[in-house]
Amino acid sequence: MINNLVSNFSNNFSNKFNLKLMDTYIGNEFWQPLLFGIGVVTGVWFGADQLKAIFNLVMRSGVPWNMAFTIIGLHLPEIIVLTIPIGVLLGTLIVFNRLSGDSEIIALRTSGISFYRIMAAPLAFGLMTSIVSFGINELVVPAANRTAKKLEFLALYKSEMPGGQANFTYMDRGKDLSLNRVFYIGYYNEAQLRNVIILDFTRDKLVQIICAATGMWNRGEWVLNTGRTYVVSGDSDITRIMRFDKLVIPGIKNAQRALNNGNVSPKEMNMFELERYVDILKNSNAVTNDLLVRLYQKVSQPLACLIVALAGAPLGLLARRSRSNIGLIYSAVFVFLYYVLQSSSGALGEAGRIPPMLAAWMPNIVIGCLGVIILYFRGK
Repeated sequence: MINNLVSNFSNNFSNKFNLKLMDTYIGNEFWQPLLFGIGVVTGVWFGADQLKAIFNLVMRSGVPWNMAFTIIGLHLPEIIVLTIPIGVLLGTLIVFNRLSGDSEIIALRTSGISFYRIMAAPLAFGLMTSIVSFGINELVVPAANRTAKKLEFLALYKSEMPGGQANFTYMDRGKDLSLNRVFYIGYYNEAQLRNVIILDFTRDKLVQIICAATGMWNRGEWVLNTGRTYVVSGDSDITRIMRFDKLVIPGIKNAQRALNNGNVSPKEMNMFELERYVDILKNSNAVTNDLLVRLYQKVSQPLACLIVALAGAPLGLLARRSRSNIGLIYSAVFVFLYYVLQSSSGALGEAGRIPPMLAAWMPNIVIGCLGVIILYFRGK
């Protein structure tokens, strides 16, 4: 009896050890194709899109070559985040195509290891690359884009980028989404306002226009100096013009919070900054669909690595032992389908045709469903 227990324990330990060894073996196969795929696609993307920008900076604006390459290089992290899913798909495809061609998959299946258990390694690989992609997108891309913007301003205008914010627009809406007021600030820095324009729509139409040369944020109010108030009646008739030396505008806390947080463009924000900015706009029903789509994509885009890993592994087995290129063809179709879905669903979400969350997650949902279907039939 003791011998049987020892034998069973030894077999179980051996099986677990072999499974971990199998996961390590398959997992180590992914990195070279992943880096190769990211490098090739990033190089093509860079060459097609960024080289033109380099020549424009150098030839038209007289920017030195080293600074031009630095500016463009700072955009590389953003491109890499977009190309990591392609590298993951190519990596899983090549690895499983080789394992199938060398009959290693057959050997594993005849050893009693199910196809779903073999999929643990590519799924773990996809999850790991999703975490890396999320980290790059949140920690590196915003900082790199802000630095590139400052360097480009310095290169073009030979001066430091001024602080504050220019050309700020904020729409204050009611609960029924009716427009109440529109605020425009020409320039804002350290509580100082310049070129202020306020459009008043409180009666479901334009009733008043307030213009001021300067102003200041003071204790929850805007104090405007040296301006005019235009009273509008009918469609566009100005019936009265009043000058003022000082005018207090109350009830603009949400507009001021948006102004304080809007000095960085949404493209340069990480997920937490963008979420805070969206919450501010939600208080006045001023949030736009494009901001919501971008916010949800902060999570959906990195998780695309896990989705394409789910689809890439069974695609690599479609060629069986013939080593045909059918898997590569299918992977190209998957990549094309993913980016078409991403562009079209994003446009539909920004236009309000579909919910923003669905727009952000639709590519993952479609590719994920196709991957599960292929995995199911391959598992049989």
